[in-house]
Amino acid sequence: MFLRGARSFAHAASLPEERKGRDVSGAPAQDEPRLQALVRRIQEGDLTAFEQLYALTRADASRTLWHLVGNRVDVEDLLQEAYLRLLTAVKSYRGESRFRTFFYRVCANVALSHLRWKRRRPEDSVWELPETTAEGEDPERAASRRQAARLVELALERLKPKKRIVFVYYELCGMSPDEIAEAVGSSPNTVRSRLHHARLEFNEAMQRLLGASRPGGAHGSP
Repeated sequence: MFLRGARSFAHAASLPEERKGRDVSGAPAQDEPRLQALVRRIQEGDLTAFEQLYALTRADASRTLWHLVGNRVDVEDLLQEAYLRLLTAVKSYRGESRFRTFFYRVCANVALSHLRWKRRRPEDSVWELPETTAEGEDPERAASRRQAARLVELALERLKPKKRIVFVYYELCGMSPDEIAEAVGSSPNTVRSRLHHARLEFNEAMQRLLGASRPGGAHGSP
């Protein structure tokens, strides 16, 4: 139940978009060869290719970092950091994996550093769901969708950084354990273990949040 809610959060917290012909990351499925070609041009010193790479991947990077850190303000700063790191890291990319996996490794490293910093400064944590409504969507339904997304994000905040990244990449980005392992620099078994515990902790957090959101608190109306 709650994991299905987590998957729907990927849509609730993002701008409405056409999904046909796209992979689970939100990027057009046919873009991988194009991205690979741009990487080769960047490695040859063509900075205009990096501008094109940025244009093709920015929306996906913004959505992914949003899921990982849950703060619209932070995302804008982290985007800049991610692309500065990518500009350096792309020189070592040799095409052994999909560019998306390589790119998500950069996003994971940026998000992990930020989440660790934020856990040391909880007073600075500001949760702000972007106000988005699909065209023609009923306002009451839109409000319920935003509330559900908020609950999911609050549950995600209960997870430790490494578990949160694995959970988001698997449940919201649709990556396989092997792909996640490559992106986060770990083993598939470690990823599966983190994912298992993250699911348990996420479901427990959602149960508590849903109980607290009902009239009368966790025990319902008196």
